[in-house]
Amino acid sequence: MSTRDSTRLYCSICKRRVKGFKNRSGLQRHETLKYVSYNTLPSHIQPVSESELSHLKKAIIKELQKRLKNHHTAVGKQVFSIHCSEDAFVGIFRNHITRYSLCGSSYLCIFKGEKAFDEVGKVLDDKNWGERNYGGGQLNFVRLYMPESENNSYDQNAKKLKSKLVYNGEMTVK
Repeated sequence: MSTRDSTRLYCSICKRRVKGFKNRSGLQRHETLKYVSYNTLPSHIQPVSESELSHLKKAIIKELQKRLKNHHTAVGKQVFSIHCSEDAFVGIFRNHITRYSLCGSSYLCIFKGEKAFDEVGKVLDDKNWGERNYGGGQLNFVRLYMPESENNSYDQNAKKLKSKLVYNGEMTVK
């Protein structure tokens, strides 16, 4: 959070409070530039029951799988939101929060690389979280990493198709 002195906002992370900010966006810009990897969680976070966390994980998986359409136009970036408390979000993603914004009161988790799919599976307690089986041999899935050999041929095909595909993607949870 920040402290306010008459018309100025001051960063609560900085030790030196000489210069304040005129508005919230200035403070947020300062925080983003100077504390890009700040991930110390606030003290007001309360533990959440395992049953509530389990229910929320299942809701996240269900929402993710709904985004796995059985059509070529549904390839690429997918966005959705789900309602949950701050305590529940931290309860699920606690060890994977890469950035916490005091000013914006937001959390950021990024999963990328070879182990990203498995890592998300461990967080959500479901190794098949990113798959949707349509039957008849049709399976749609989330792909967060592609080996370099496949990526080169994929890159050439994607240029021909002018598609909106992401190569070695990442999953961002905010």
